[in-house]
Amino acid sequence: MAAKSQTKVSGKSSKTPLPSNNSKNDTKGKKTVTIADGDDEVEEQAESFAYKILSQEQCTELMGLEVTDIQNKLCEIFKLSNHCTDLQDAATLDYYTSAVWWGKQQSFTTQQLSGFFTMVHTLFTNVKDQHMHLVDNLKEMQKMLRGIEPEYSDVKSAGMEFFNLQQAKSISEYMFTSLFQHYKLFEFMFSHTQAEEIIGTDLEIEVAKPAAMPFPPPLDEGVEESLHTSYIATPPPSPEPEVDESAKSTEPPPVEDIDAFSELTPQDVLEVVESVTKDLMSGLQLDLAAKLREKENNLIQRINKVHKVADTT
Repeated sequence: MAAKSQTKVSGKSSKTPLPSNNSKNDTKGKKTVTIADGDDEVEEQAESFAYKILSQEQCTELMGLEVTDIQNKLCEIFKLSNHCTDLQDAATLDYYTSAVWWGKQQSFTTQQLSGFFTMVHTLFTNVKDQHMHLVDNLKEMQKMLRGIEPEYSDVKSAGMEFFNLQQAKSISEYMFTSLFQHYKLFEFMFSHTQAEEIIGTDLEIEVAKPAAMPFPPPLDEGVEESLHTSYIATPPPSPEPEVDESAKSTEPPPVEDIDAFSELTPQDVLEVVESVTKDLMSGLQLDLAAKLREKENNLIQRINKVHKVADTT
């Protein structure tokens, strides 16, 4: 949830305080507003968002790490030891890692990185633990960004005054694309129980029996070479039978070439050419006739148009 303002009221009146110009900024990023109404004075302090979730030492260490090391460090800080099997822990660790890496890419200072991560952690926790509605969470983000380079001097800061207006716009765009654009998915994941799958593997291993038993016999190859060659070693392959070279060089008799065209007469050749030509030209003639008819129809239509124009004139 957004950071709560600490309010101290002096006097007994319950009137609604009106804003005044008596505003002061202390050196710690806290803004004090003193409001006077008769004998009543109200002091409101907006607590800074920096170093609420991540300390200055942790932010300094994270700024010098790579993505894998940042993930391991955040896993240690937030005790997400089950991220390898638990989907919710995995999504939380992934979201926090991407947020820190994005802040590092934006060249945030340690104070800005810590304040930005406080905002990320708060809005993400609203979805994860509080199951807050999208509209309500958007309002929470709007409250957190209030007072950054305000147009009016009497607008008090919500605790993130160490950002400028351009950085606030970038943070809003990042929160929209990373969290609010996938809000339904996060709501579903954090409101349903993950199905557990137990996978078992049975592995059978044959081990050697005690030495007192005859299986396997110890030093089974510790025998004389003659006994090993005669009874244990694999016998050499038998030689292949010799092949007669004269039989190998025998080749089948050559096949005589048969000239199929030698028996054709000129009349046969003429008939073959005519049949092939007739098959090829029949399709061409049909295409030419169709194109001629089309051109003829176009010319007739043009002539008719000319006659109509001549009759009207």
